Amino acid sequence: MIIIRMYICICNGITDRAIRECAEGGSCSMRDLECALGVGVSCGRCREAAAEILQESAPQHARPAAAHA
Repeated sequence: MIIIRMYICICNGITDRAIRECAEGGSCSMRDLECALGVGVSCGRCREAAAEILQESAPQHARPAAAHA
């Protein structure tokens, strides 16, 4: 099996998998990722992509409910 990892934070060498693991471990905000991994603390270009991965990877119970129109 081939595992492909995408670097999200080049400055600190942080992959999408590391962000997903933090989300699975309970991280639920960019602040949590900053403290745990150092995401976004250098140039900040990774913040948007990291936030998207965090949101996608958050356990169902931790996600905000979608608004119904």
